[in-house]
Amino acid sequence: MGYIAVCTDPNEIKRLGRRDIVVAWKGAETPHEWMQNLKNILVPAALLASTKSNIEATFKPDVRIEKGFLTCYTSIYEGSGRSRLNAREIVVAEIKRLLNNFKDEDLSITFTRHSLGSALATISLYDIKQMVMNKNYIRSIPVTVFAFASPRVGNLSFAQHVEEIGVKVLRLVNKKDLIPKVPGVFVNEKMGWLARIMYWFPWTYVHVEIEITLDSSNSEVLKETYNRSSFHNLEVYLHLVDGLPQNNNLPFRFPRRDPALVNKNSDILITELQIPSYWWTRRNKEMVKRIDGKLLYSLRSPAAVSIPESSSLLISNLVILLEVVRGLFGVMSHFQIGCRI
Repeated sequence: MGYIAVCTDPNEIKRLGRRDIVVAWKGAETPHEWMQNLKNILVPAALLASTKSNIEATFKPDVRIEKGFLTCYTSIYEGSGRSRLNAREIVVAEIKRLLNNFKDEDLSITFTRHSLGSALATISLYDIKQMVMNKNYIRSIPVTVFAFASPRVGNLSFAQHVEEIGVKVLRLVNKKDLIPKVPGVFVNEKMGWLARIMYWFPWTYVHVEIEITLDSSNSEVLKETYNRSSFHNLEVYLHLVDGLPQNNNLPFRFPRRDPALVNKNSDILITELQIPSYWWTRRNKEMVKRIDGKLLYSLRSPAAVSIPESSSLLISNLVILLEVVRGLFGVMSHFQIGCRI
């Protein structure tokens, strides 16, 4: 599901003034994870741990989170042969261990990732902040989420509670990316007072914290395309962040990152650059290098096999379409019930 890293570079620790703990979730890759994305309904944020761990559970009925994201965070996939713990149990236990190991140092915790991973990053840091740090640590530890292309995660109460407990969320959003506009196509934070009145509605979603808007039109090396999934690509986001000017009055800077990286999993670079599309072979076609240096074919479990890139783009477009249809159906059904009453 991701990685947990601790800064060990003395120069970087000195520069930051603290030791940083980074948790990087991964985005949706397996069929199981894509299916979770389709569970578009708000449910109470019951962050429940299994009886196999010592992590306590929380239950706030007014705080609601999208069902699919919460399921990914708290459930165990029976088809996995790698772990019998859910993602929440693993991450919270490791953060507790690291906080105890470095209890005499100044620390910070940074969560990050893209798409589904950014939603999980927001949920997990919210969970850790209220369950671990607010109860067991008197001194303040900065906690931050850098969320790339994050969908909406929860309702108004969730967004307010995230801010109240001191979790800082910075969302980076490409204007042409449709994923940050879902779920909650029809009822969301942009409706203002109406969204507050309809907080009980099971499709009323609200984005958290601060948004930085990116625009792929500002880059001279990105072409226009009808494939909306290309604007959701993480490499496109990193390209736009790298070229982001220091203020709005300055032009887009030529990025320091190699633009060729953008076409790893997409076809959005202008033809003049002569960079082939989809040039990266994922997972090295299951070839792995042994300790002795020899390469061999290693068949992974079906649960771990990623969806091919072309299928992934098709599914992401399908998710957006289903979200619009589901949202429209929800609005229509509630409107009809209201009329009958």
